[in-house]
Amino acid sequence: CMKRDHDKFYLLENNKEIKQVFVEVADVAEIISFKSIADVGCATGAFPNYLKKRFPEANVVGIEYLDDLIKKAAIDFPEMNFIQGNVLDKNSIAQKYDVITMLGVLCIFDDYSKVLKNVLSWLNPKGRLILHNMMSDYDIDVFVKYNPSGKQFNENQLQSGWNILSEKSLSLVAEENNAKIIFSRKFKLNIKLEKRNDVMRSWTEENKYGEKDIFNALHIRQPQKIIVVQKT
Repeated sequence: CMKRDHDKFYLLENNKEIKQVFVEVADVAEIISFKSIADVGCATGAFPNYLKKRFPEANVVGIEYLDDLIKKAAIDFPEMNFIQGNVLDKNSIAQKYDVITMLGVLCIFDDYSKVLKNVLSWLNPKGRLILHNMMSDYDIDVFVKYNPSGKQFNENQLQSGWNILSEKSLSLVAEENNAKIIFSRKFKLNIKLEKRNDVMRSWTEENKYGEKDIFNALHIRQPQKIIVVQKT
């Protein structure tokens, strides 16, 4: 049973802030023309709100599973369209889209193949899935769990997320579902992030090349990429 309490921080975060990743993912989406775009795992609606400003003529939809997050999104952006969906349930979304974005969502789920299969099924023919995710530099998939310090170990209390999938695994799953990777590049954060009281929120540390590596309390460097998977 997957436990993921950490996403509640979105309830207290400024969802009007325009993040660097929003701009870069939208720049990738803009390469082609499309009529519909859905952000899967939209939290409290920050990215769909930005997408609507970038693509005012498109049908922009935010898809979220957690009740508290989708309720806040609907309150904060009443002019937007938000629907509840579950990436582990193919039938939870009936509509098809030209473009689907997923920012930091795929890394939450150990069963990445099921998630990818379901989300790709929500695309129109020739549709594109744009991922922003931690991606391994090697042909190795890394599965991460953590638990706050305590006296006892309880497997059911382990928090899920922060997995680092290899591009090879992503490519193999895409091919099984009539899709392929057509674009891949590293995402490098331009701004400095300070440590916060919530040590699972990411911060940056400068490496020897002057780049800003992304870390959190897991003590794992986060190699991030933007990847486009297109249905054939």
